[in-house]
Amino acid sequence: MKTNKIGKIISGITVVSMLCYTMPVMAYTKEETVYSKLDEKGETYQTIVSTHIKNTEESQILQDVSDLINLENTNGYETFEKDGNTIIWQANGNDIYYQGESKKELPVSCQISYELNGEENSVSEMVGKSGRVKITLTYTNHEKHEVNINGKNEVIYTPFLVMAGTVINNETNKNITISNGKLIDNGSKTIAIRNGISGNGGKFRRRNKFTK
Repeated sequence: MKTNKIGKIISGITVVSMLCYTMPVMAYTKEETVYSKLDEKGETYQTIVSTHIKNTEESQILQDVSDLINLENTNGYETFEKDGNTIIWQANGNDIYYQGESKKELPVSCQISYELNGEENSVSEMVGKSGRVKITLTYTNHEKHEVNINGKNEVIYTPFLVMAGTVINNETNKNITISNGKLIDNGSKTIAIRNGISGNGGKFRRRNKFTK
């Protein structure tokens, strides 16, 4: 077996997580989807936020608040001016779709662990080896708040929908399975997609089993 075979598996486990939530902006509604690219350890190295401002009143000008950088209009020709975190859009009655990069820490973090033939291993220990590989993703919700409910202080977590996906080369992998997710096989590659909802309790886990 080639020594870089396991290396190819691990390099394919770059996870894209997606957090979806809705927030009010002025008199309008803004939906944000956060795409975060993670390395094999679960560390974020790039975060892109895709934003949709619903212009329900068909206003000519919309005022938005955002700390994103490198803003780009992704669906239209509306222009904007940015002053600090304030963005003034020349909406012309249209909805606004844009994206930008975020340098902030995500409200949900991800930890990735690996097993080879039933034993937990680091990525460096697995390189050059073959066998049954299992990858487990554990998410932790850090967005918690203390609220008073019926006179009693309670800790609640902001709910997030989190999706993760990766592409696996079928040439060096076979018998691929996934729990709490879906596999899409086009013959040469398999796309693995899984999802989870974070609620109270902070942590939620999904086990992804990639076997060859």
